[in-house]
Amino acid sequence: MLNNMLTALRWALSIGNKFSRVVPGVTLLIVFATLVSQISILLAFLLPLKILMLLGSSQIPHYFPSLFTHMDRELLILSLSMSAVVFYMLFLIAEKAIVICSSRGATLLLRRSQKIILFENQDEVASRGYQRYSRSLAGSVFLGLVAVVMACLYPELLGVLVVYIIVAFMLLAFFYSKNRKLKVAVDEVPGQVVSTATNIGFLCSFIFMVWDFLWGTPPGLLIAIISLILMRQGFTRIAGVVNDLKGLYVQRLKLNALFFHGHVLVNETRKHETNFWSLLKFPQREQWMLSMLREVVSSSIDEVKISWWHLGGLDVAAFHVQGFDKEGALVSENLVKLFNSNRGSLAKHEATLLIGNAELPALPLKGVESLGDLHCHIFEWLPIEKPPLKQINETRQAALEILLAIEPNKTLSSQFMRSRPPIWQRIDAHMFERLHTVAEMMGPPQVENVERLRKAHDVIKDRLSKLPLVIVNPDQGPDAFLQTEEGELLMAQWGRWALEPVGANWPIHPKQLDLLASALDRAKLSRRALHKVSAADACITALIFSLEKSYVRQDFVMALDLIPRVLKCLEEEPNMSGAST
Repeated sequence: MLNNMLTALRWALSIGNKFSRVVPGVTLLIVFATLVSQISILLAFLLPLKILMLLGSSQIPHYFPSLFTHMDRELLILSLSMSAVVFYMLFLIAEKAIVICSSRGATLLLRRSQKIILFENQDEVASRGYQRYSRSLAGSVFLGLVAVVMACLYPELLGVLVVYIIVAFMLLAFFYSKNRKLKVAVDEVPGQVVSTATNIGFLCSFIFMVWDFLWGTPPGLLIAIISLILMRQGFTRIAGVVNDLKGLYVQRLKLNALFFHGHVLVNETRKHETNFWSLLKFPQREQWMLSMLREVVSSSIDEVKISWWHLGGLDVAAFHVQGFDKEGALVSENLVKLFNSNRGSLAKHEATLLIGNAELPALPLKGVESLGDLHCHIFEWLPIEKPPLKQINETRQAALEILLAIEPNKTLSSQFMRSRPPIWQRIDAHMFERLHTVAEMMGPPQVENVERLRKAHDVIKDRLSKLPLVIVNPDQGPDAFLQTEEGELLMAQWGRWALEPVGANWPIHPKQLDLLASALDRAKLSRRALHKVSAADACITALIFSLEKSYVRQDFVMALDLIPRVLKCLEEEPNMSGAST
């Protein structure tokens, strides 16, 4: 923990030195404005307390400064009230000045660095980074002033605070290496940890003040109140300084590239990538793989042989794993998929579908395990190979027909429909408005088509909502398909599956769309729910599904071109079979 802190502080000092050399005047102005802001809000909170004390007594209390004792009580109340308002207005003005100066300073720094645009919203990143540094510097100065004032007013309380801070830091450093949750919290959200520690420190200090007033030699009541407010503000600034330094350090690569001549913008290796790839190295991969397989495989495994198996998914590693016993005999063979932590939702979604659905064209799922925050799926290995690349279109067509004939589990369908909106709900007024906006710039025929489609919305919704659901798997890359020795087609990636009306995800090229009717007829032989489904309705679903995909990709021209075909399908009679254009 100490090394990480020193690294962050050294970097903060280096970039602070850069800021101070390039824009010293603006930096000092921001520090001054921040101090004015903090002192003003402190007084704006303190003065109302004094006013309440005056209102609660018939005369000016003796513990008030001697300057106030000769003033008229009502005049003093009015003066303090006006002063509180003035200090609050001064606080607002100082905060506004900080924002203006931060923007000005960042602009000067960027102009001095003489670099091209490196990334989106870089001006905002530069301004926020410069403001955070200035605020942390001002916060540090403010903490020094608070310490000096408290040393003069209440040195005993300052001593208690110093002792508490030292003890709290030592405890954090000790448990940092012992407790994983605390380590993650300190690394990821140090501001929250420090805020919790300062809250405990405030409570301990308050207990000391109570003890001091009961059995010790306390200072005056007014000094105690001022010390209490200063202590609260000081603790708040400690947490603020930590948050500002954390925010700066997180953006260090971008800030270095923006403000330092010798730095270029590089991508930072994220923590989830580091953990993921470290587990794939030798000997870690053998260790955790052996442990996983022993949980799933009934035979005794003493050694594993791991081969990489490419499935074409980002942050999803797949392996062909063979397990051997003590004599070297092959006792297990599996396909193992390891999902990175940023693919956890895909892993859970895939497991939700594959568990208990043996009729799906997939390798049998034998186990779902976890490795820290990573998910691991273990499949039974079958003698498989990847279909020829030149036959990928035929392979995709065959996969669609297989899924068309499978009846989704009723419980799974109910859960999915409660969780995600179906396509007839995703075609909404907002979509029509955007299509209309683009159509206006393309010509009257396109506008007319959008209006006709808008008027037919209720009809489309009614027809699509009555259709049975089909499992849609958008992962149809060349590496996502497998083929057994018997010629059975399997799919290896199921993390993005969805349930849509029959016809969804079917290719919309006229020749391929013509095949939907015959595929539907074949699927009816094994799936009773399709008996009353017309080819026209399935074609409408296919076209609407493709139209929505084009709209989401903001390919509005393609979406508008599909509308006439949708309208033509809507005009056809919903026969139970037959091809559509």
